[in-house]
Amino acid sequence: MLILALTSLSAQAFSAGPKISPDLLPASQAAFGPADPRVAETPEPAVAPSSELSASDIVLSSAEAMLGMRYRLGGNAVSAIDCSGMVRRAFIEAGIDLPRSTQEQIKLGTQVDAHDPRPGDLMFYRWGKRRLHVAVYAGGGEILHASPTAGQVTRTLLTADWNRRLVQVRRLL
Repeated sequence: MLILALTSLSAQAFSAGPKISPDLLPASQAAFGPADPRVAETPEPAVAPSSELSASDIVLSSAEAMLGMRYRLGGNAVSAIDCSGMVRRAFIEAGIDLPRSTQEQIKLGTQVDAHDPRPGDLMFYRWGKRRLHVAVYAGGGEILHASPTAGQVTRTLLTADWNRRLVQVRRLL
C-alpha cells in the first residue's frame, strides 16, 4: 500500500515540491524521498481490528488457531488443553471470561434448538454417565473441539453418533 501511495504521489511530491538531497533526509526516508503527510507512517495491521470482527468470528478464529494442539484432560496450557479449556481460551479472546469446567459452562447463555445452531454456539455432549464434552459450533455441520479420541484440537463433522449424544446447545454470543 505504501509503494502504491508513493508511486501515485511521485509526480506531486517529487517534481512539484523542492528537491531535497537524500543526504539531508533521515535514513528511513532517504531511499523513498521526503515524507508526505498524506502517506501513513504506520503499516496496516495483519488482521482486522477486533472492532470490525464479531465476537463469534473472534471465537472461531481463536479456536481454529488451536487446531493441532495436544489434548490433555485438565490441560490449560499452550502445550496441551482439554475441551472446556479450549472453549474458555477461545471466548477470552473475544473478551468473555467463562468458567473452567463444562459443568459450569453448560449453565451459561441461552439454550437454543439443537437443529438451529449458529457459529460460535456451545455444543454439549454426554460421554458415559457423568462426563460432559463441550465444542464450539463452526458452521456447516462441523464443531471445533479438543478431542480425547484424536488427542488434539480438531475440526469434526457431526454424525448421527454425535447428534445422539448431544445434550444441549447454548448461545452466549
